[in-house]
Amino acid sequence: MITYFVIFILALVAFVCLLWFLPSKGKAGKMRVAKILSKLPEEEYRVINNLLIKQGNKTTQIDHVVVSEYRIFVIETKHYRGWIYGDANREYWTQNIYGNKYDLWNPIHQNQGHIRALRRVLTDIPPGVFISIVTFSRQASLDIRNSENVIYWDELKKLICSYQRKLISTEQAQNAYETLLTANIDSKDNQKQHVRHVREQISKREETIAKGRCPRCGGELVLRKGTYGPFYGCSNYPRCKFTHKLS
Repeated sequence: MITYFVIFILALVAFVCLLWFLPSKGKAGKMRVAKILSKLPEEEYRVINNLLIKQGNKTTQIDHVVVSEYRIFVIETKHYRGWIYGDANREYWTQNIYGNKYDLWNPIHQNQGHIRALRRVLTDIPPGVFISIVTFSRQASLDIRNSENVIYWDELKKLICSYQRKLISTEQAQNAYETLLTANIDSKDNQKQHVRHVREQISKREETIAKGRCPRCGGELVLRKGTYGPFYGCSNYPRCKFTHKLS
């Protein structure tokens, strides 16, 4: 009896340890994409995973950056299931899993913020060199309108290699890569601080929206009708394209 009890306890401890050390779904997705990127030709592409840069009091976390003479690819990785649908210009997309719908912040907008942060670090790189890519696992079914470079993981390498016209020199690419490595402050403590900062920003954003103001430009939010039903849009459209889905 004691032997069975000891075996049970050891098995339970092993199971808990396994859960503790298994990567989260998001982290597992990033690891999978990092493996895909590692298969790019090393002589042409330089890969940085989990880039965390700080500018003033703000930090920006970028899943993957691929530096080359052809382009600098800024990659946002998503590991979602279900039907993902929406519009590239809308603030939120929808995730539908067996009829249950959830809001998903538009990752295209998210990645545009990443590119703006990179441009402030790589000041000698022309804006047209940066390419945004949002990539999903095949567990998701994508239906995104007016989108560009929203793809599946297994399409990533082919898309990157399709850009074959060199826009910057070998020296510029190497300098950009080294600059980003130097700027990278990725660590467990800094990641925790970044998460706290993001949560604070989300809270401030929601407070601004609750007051009927646009969190991007401060304009008034106006009720409008669209393909997916009524929504709030910024009064400064088309200069500001912020939208907010009715809850």
